[in-house]
Amino acid sequence: MLFDKLVQLMQRQIRAQKLGIKFNRVATFQLPQELIVQGKRHQVNVPSEKGMDGEFIEVLLDDCYGVEQLSQSLMTIIDIGANVGLFPIAARNRFPQAVIHAYEANPNLETYLKHQSKIANFTYFMEALGDRDGKVVLDIREVSGKTRSTVSESGDVPMVSLRRAIDRIGGSVDLAKVDCEGAEWLLFEDRDSWQLVQNLSLEYHLWSGNTHAQTRQVVENLGFRVRKQTPIDKWYGSLLASRVRNSK
Repeated sequence: MLFDKLVQLMQRQIRAQKLGIKFNRVATFQLPQELIVQGKRHQVNVPSEKGMDGEFIEVLLDDCYGVEQLSQSLMTIIDIGANVGLFPIAARNRFPQAVIHAYEANPNLETYLKHQSKIANFTYFMEALGDRDGKVVLDIREVSGKTRSTVSESGDVPMVSLRRAIDRIGGSVDLAKVDCEGAEWLLFEDRDSWQLVQNLSLEYHLWSGNTHAQTRQVVENLGFRVRKQTPIDKWYGSLLASRVRNSK
């Protein structure tokens, strides 16, 4: 256990150094005002809300979405549940040539996404993603990353289909990062569109009664090979998968 913690600390410090910041320990960590993105130092705009420091550590210092495990040659990336734009920063540093589209339904976060989009060169859409076009109602939480959505024609936030998002970026996706607080189950209903996605980095949620094993089965049924699955607790986990070639 002590060895694992030392390894984790060293990895965090190495990644922090690449970003031009210092990391000593979680208890004293403060959100930075500047980061190195594509070799240049930029100001970042991140809210000082509850839990954001932990989100920063997970995405940029722990590589929770596994970008370091994927080939740098990836060219098209969709971020579903972009929050304030931390993942696109990680993706831009890992995949310097990629086209990155980020989707976020919470309109309160546009200020941050707009800023991050300029320094990390990505396009953002203030829309939810689903299996079809429509609208959603948001349940906005104190911690912005916990905001949930419900499909409803009375909603005031637009929802676009996964297929439309894929078409926007050119018709195929090298990596889909999905962290959308339960809405992933709606996306999984569109099996045909997932055939156009080569790699999946997923944080999945089990509020609807699904299990870790069922989540893995759903992803495999979409034609992916699960490279790594990490059950975190009874409510959620993470998963990295790549398409099985010639799957039908």
